[in-house]
Amino acid sequence: MTKKKPASSSATRWMKFYPRDWIGDSELRTCSLAARGLWIDMLCLMDSASPRGHLKLGRKKIDPPTLAGLTNTPVAKVEKLLDELRKKGVFSVTTHGTIYCRKMIAERKRSANGAKLAAIRWAKDTENEEENRLRNAGRMTPESRIQNKQEPYNSRLVAGRAKRHHQPANDPPDFSNEPVQISEALSRTRILKH
Repeated sequence: MTKKKPASSSATRWMKFYPRDWIGDSELRTCSLAARGLWIDMLCLMDSASPRGHLKLGRKKIDPPTLAGLTNTPVAKVEKLLDELRKKGVFSVTTHGTIYCRKMIAERKRSANGAKLAAIRWAKDTENEEENRLRNAGRMTPESRIQNKQEPYNSRLVAGRAKRHHQPANDPPDFSNEPVQISEALSRTRILKH
């Protein structure tokens, strides 16, 4: 019995594609339809590569014969289209000769920086949580403190407010014994019985 391999992260991931950028890229627009078709296939391969944005399969760079096999195109045609894309400046090449997409690399860096900043921000929030809770405790009414289940019940604050208002600490205000003032307009209103 063979074990089923878990789906890779690239199999479940989606790639950001901006049609306006695709149509608006002047270097890419000057390329032939075949070159643009090869480029979109290359982008799909680069999206699932490691590191993302480089034209690689595993740890090996994809050379023209391999790319020809992956795209089901003759090697001579792939070499011609790659040359066209290179001359127009659509892609860049590392010092080791690996083709890469500048936009994917920039997106990856922005994503990594954003993740670092988010981690720092959330770490600060958890550090300051107790301080913020204590600072905000004086601003909250007893009712909001009771409704907020995550906020610990501060009985000393509630008891202090209850003393000022002559009420028990845990009971809501009771206005049932106060007389009702009937306005003149209300006293003239006829009560209809159904």
